[in-house]
Amino acid sequence: MLDGPAWLTGLRQNEIDRSNLALQNAGKEAIALQVTIFSGDPTAPGSRVLPEISLGPGEFHQYNAILNTAGFGQGYVRVEKTSGASPYYAYGVINDQANSDGSFVFPVTEDSLTGKSGQTLPVIVETEFFHSELTVTNVSPSARTVHFSLVADAIRAANSTAPFSLSLQAGEQRIIPKLIRQLRQEGLAGIGPPGPVIAGAVFATLDAGDMSGIVIGARTGSPGGGGQYGVFYHAVPYGAASASSAWIHGLQQNSENRSNLGLVNTGEVDGSPSDFSIDIHDGDTGRLVSTVSDLTVPARGWRQVNRILAQYAPGTRQGYVQVRQTSGNNPFIAYGVINDGAAPGQRSGDGFFLTSQPQDGPETRNQWANGRRIRNVVP
Repeated sequence: MLDGPAWLTGLRQNEIDRSNLALQNAGKEAIALQVTIFSGDPTAPGSRVLPEISLGPGEFHQYNAILNTAGFGQGYVRVEKTSGASPYYAYGVINDQANSDGSFVFPVTEDSLTGKSGQTLPVIVETEFFHSELTVTNVSPSARTVHFSLVADAIRAANSTAPFSLSLQAGEQRIIPKLIRQLRQEGLAGIGPPGPVIAGAVFATLDAGDMSGIVIGARTGSPGGGGQYGVFYHAVPYGAASASSAWIHGLQQNSENRSNLGLVNTGEVDGSPSDFSIDIHDGDTGRLVSTVSDLTVPARGWRQVNRILAQYAPGTRQGYVQVRQTSGNNPFIAYGVINDGAAPGQRSGDGFFLTSQPQDGPETRNQWANGRRIRNVVP
């Protein structure tokens, strides 16, 4: 839940996509929220403050095609609570104009980037079917240059790393479709001809100062339904990744869905690899059904476990996992993706991104006592 100001970035309104903004009062007392829309286009800068909106306990409100309200083609939104003690939540949705597929955009709080020296974007990909776009938003009042390092096994360069930089004016938002193709066209060393799968994490830093005001995200999708099916996710600030254990809930494996699990060794501390064990729990019974051991991820490396339930817990229709770091000094990022279709090539392939919960955080799992389910706990 949110209490302070939050940003929703990567929004766009054009012939390909539209963007909505949703707000909800998550408490028992009335609150008021202020929404400000910003243009991300430096050639047509501007902002518009919307009338303050009051929300009663549990009340929900959605702004459809939010950027149309201000006449912006691409931009971002700041949401601030102006009165009331109850928490709130805000999220964006980028909808494909052709097939109406929605990519959920999580909020980023203003204070989450303060004092952070870098960020880790979990994955950028280029495959036969999937491509990733990069979004970088500078909500700060000054120009900034962000330095990126794309690390992937398929990159033909030292340390499997392809470095690049982006300079953004104050208030500018850059959306780069099919990032790897763009880097290839620019002649970036290490990016070979199309064909081999390129998949890996991206690490962002600045020459000086912290990451305040720099919001980084990605949207990975595949063509379908006359448009694109996609999933949106944000970079994780240094110091915010998991240290020892993380939970991922809501995994599925059935005739309609499959679930993958991703791991990133952030390399924030040193160059040591990390070893992981993954405990898989059956969501119907709450019981531990399998443990996957000896998964090693090098520093700044990325690894994906495809169809984790089908591979390591056959017959488990839905479940959740605990990822435990058994060796290594670096923090890690763990996440899940639910894809439409029991196997690659089936149905649309549309995905939904599942963030992890820390070891001591709330868990969505069946609670058991004496072999009987007693309740379901939801964060």
